[in-house]
Amino acid sequence: MYDLITKKTIDVTSDNTGNTLYGPDIIVDAGDDTGTHININGDKIVYSKSGDDQFGYAGVYVYDIPSAKSTPVYIYPKETYTTPDVYENTIVWGIDSNYGGGTANDSDNNGIYLSDLYYINTLLPAAEFTANVTSGTAPLVVLFTASGIDGVSASWLWDFGDGITSKNEMKATHTFTKPGTYNVTLKVTSAAGNISIDKTGYIKVTNSTTPETGVPVANFSSNVSEGYAPLEVQFNDYSQNATSRAWDFNSDGNADSSDPNPVYVYETPGTYSVNLTIYNANGFSYLINTITVLENNSSDDSNSNSDGNSKSGGSKSSGSGGGGGGSPEPAKNIEVKELSQVFITNGKEVKFDFTKNATCVVSVNFDAKKTLGKTTTIVEMLKGKSSLVSELPSGEVYKSFNVWVGNGGIATSKNIEKPTVCFKVEKSWMEDKKIDPASITLNSYREKKWEQLEVEPSGKDDKFLYFTAKTPEFSSFAITGTAKKASDETVTEPQPETETGAVNNNYINQNETGNEGTEAEQKITSTPGFEIGLGIACILSVFLYKRK
Repeated sequence: MYDLITKKTIDVTSDNTGNTLYGPDIIVDAGDDTGTHININGDKIVYSKSGDDQFGYAGVYVYDIPSAKSTPVYIYPKETYTTPDVYENTIVWGIDSNYGGGTANDSDNNGIYLSDLYYINTLLPAAEFTANVTSGTAPLVVLFTASGIDGVSASWLWDFGDGITSKNEMKATHTFTKPGTYNVTLKVTSAAGNISIDKTGYIKVTNSTTPETGVPVANFSSNVSEGYAPLEVQFNDYSQNATSRAWDFNSDGNADSSDPNPVYVYETPGTYSVNLTIYNANGFSYLINTITVLENNSSDDSNSNSDGNSKSGGSKSSGSGGGGGGSPEPAKNIEVKELSQVFITNGKEVKFDFTKNATCVVSVNFDAKKTLGKTTTIVEMLKGKSSLVSELPSGEVYKSFNVWVGNGGIATSKNIEKPTVCFKVEKSWMEDKKIDPASITLNSYREKKWEQLEVEPSGKDDKFLYFTAKTPEFSSFAITGTAKKASDETVTEPQPETETGAVNNNYINQNETGNEGTEAEQKITSTPGFEIGLGIACILSVFLYKRK
């Protein structure tokens, strides 16, 4: 028992009837509870739900009569029940897994719980869903069902991954008309906030053609069909009725793998025929697709070529995302590289964060105009000048780096907009080089020339200054700065000597062998033009003297 006045817990002998024992200052739940219990306090109704249903979970709820809104304040652990009571403006309930129907694992939740009746911490909505079927032939009809909490999950937005969305339904039925693998996303919104869940590759739809029972039908896809060497390709087998398989990736007639979803790296440029042959007791079937590996003119392997010319047309492999292709920058010129991967969805802001802080790039950002799927962005910080540029830009160069978004040039104006790069510069470098922070510039190499980008300061810490630059595209970059001018610093410069002495700080110092004189005799007025006037007067005196 918990005494609300003394705030102490004492033992009470329970009759285990499931009834609530209470007095003017004590409240305790003494046994299993299997019903819905109501406690009215002003315009609030406090009640418990003992079972999950389509409207929410078992738990303690408060119903506000004026707004006709029900809000959960506590969701029971699985198979655990309790009866809430109200003491003045405090909701009180207890959890005891020994009597509440819970399991041994629920013992961590045992205790007395309190909640203010008029200041309820609204629970975030629940984001989880299931489907009655996750694979089949097109057209495939799927019923999606979202979980929710009564009064919390106010709306549900479904994205079925094929360009079609559905709003405001906990249950949504959708028909997938084309073969493919689909990512399904559910966003649940309530007054307390919103939460999303994304299930990648959740729905798999195959061709509607139904083969004869037992006959093998070969089919596969790859995440990319073209890119620079070395090119890493993920293959996926979608064949039907296969008991075994053989992959030939490099057109040499030899089996390279028997795995259903292998990865193969193409080191040498060329066009390759990829042959998947599947077998079962009724025969075999094969499919040939092509992979094109582009030559890197600046790499050490530029003279190598492929013996893998295509042996048949076949069907071109379908891409499923931006992937992450090879870089045209020679490996020997790369100081360090860092990768970041996100799922790109049409209409959403995309941010590739580089959290390892391995390079000078903090993040790469843009708005997506198309759904590109899971995409990898690579930042390469270079040892010196990139081999992809003809020369370095003007100014003091801090760092040179490359940014590669996806594979095969997907980061174009057709697919993305508002691209930016966030980068950082060491304060110690600027101090050593006497760099003016206002002169920091990000230069982009485009069409064989450097272009200075618009840069804005975005923050600072003990070691770095941070900047964000708008860029028309992602390619080769260089961070530069300009040293402060001499006039910006405090410098004492020597003054020119005259025949009669050395002028310094408006004083004349006589030759070391001459008399020093008094300070009053040595001081010269600092009126502008005085020296020039004195010189003219001397010349005029000489001229008049000669005329005599």
